[in-house]
Amino acid sequence: MILEPGEVELAKRVRQKNSWRNRHWALATCILWLSTPILAQAAESAAPGTEQATPPSTAADSAENAPAPSEQTAPAATPEPAAAASASAEPATASSAPEGSAPTGSNEPVAEQGVKEAPAPSAQEALGPKTGLYFGIFGGAAFGMSNGVGALDSPPLFSAGGRAAVGTAAVGGIEVGYNFRSIALDSAKQYWLQPAAQFEAFYLGQATESGSLTGGVVGTPGLSAYQFGSNLNMGVFLVDGVAKFVTPIGLVPYIGGGVGGVYLASSGTSFVGPSGADLLTTGSYAQGAFAGQGLVGLQYNIGKHWSLFAEYKILYIKETQFSYLMTSGNTMLIKYPDYFNIAIAGLRFNF
Repeated sequence: MILEPGEVELAKRVRQKNSWRNRHWALATCILWLSTPILAQAAESAAPGTEQATPPSTAADSAENAPAPSEQTAPAATPEPAAAASASAEPATASSAPEGSAPTGSNEPVAEQGVKEAPAPSAQEALGPKTGLYFGIFGGAAFGMSNGVGALDSPPLFSAGGRAAVGTAAVGGIEVGYNFRSIALDSAKQYWLQPAAQFEAFYLGQATESGSLTGGVVGTPGLSAYQFGSNLNMGVFLVDGVAKFVTPIGLVPYIGGGVGGVYLASSGTSFVGPSGADLLTTGSYAQGAFAGQGLVGLQYNIGKHWSLFAEYKILYIKETQFSYLMTSGNTMLIKYPDYFNIAIAGLRFNF
């Protein structure tokens, strides 16, 4: 086929243009291949400890495996921007930190940073004031005081009086209380005054009361000795107000007092006359009475919730009148107040 002079010139220009395009493409591929290790090294310096998401040779391999442009294809500017986009995307991928890695400036993994151990209670929490509800159990002994006892019967009018001693009795009970907000007593806030209120219920068991009473029928000359004895079991219920002095070493001395009631049950009561015969036919009687107490104690905080305590109480039971049937058919009234020294120890749980 014979080409015209104009066609020859046009074909020559097309070959020159395709030759320049191929040389530009080869040059861009070479520059991209040489710059990839430098960009990867820069990404490693910016984010130490991370791994490359894409190997350095990936972009270069992609460029080498890309098909060469056809000589008959019309000129286009798409390959150069695509290669540039690949080059710019690669360092961004390499610099991205893998999921779960620590943030900048931290040596701990994110998973470990999210799990924090609960802080141990401070000394003030463990040994200091404990606001809120508390519950306690306790036990100990009650030591009775000498009480005045009177006996009265009529007709004829009989009167006898004297003193009776009260033996030792066992004590066991529970308490429920509330510690109110404490008041700091010093600027360093190491010493506190803390008010509290509590309800306590305890059993005071088998207190033996006995004594000698002197008396007789009114208007009859001469007095005789009568022997009195009774066993007492009591349920005591009191509401107390308490003031606690909290120290920084966990020791909490306190003082308080309370009022309430007591249910007394007597058994085995006897009233023996000069002849040696018991003048009573019934020896049991139950009666309620008013009760009050004063107390001092010492508490030791052994932790955030638990405390040990020891306490001394003086319990007063108002004069109580017991009514017993006599062998004569009359009723004898025996009345006496009761006082007890009580020593207890126990355990409290602070909620």
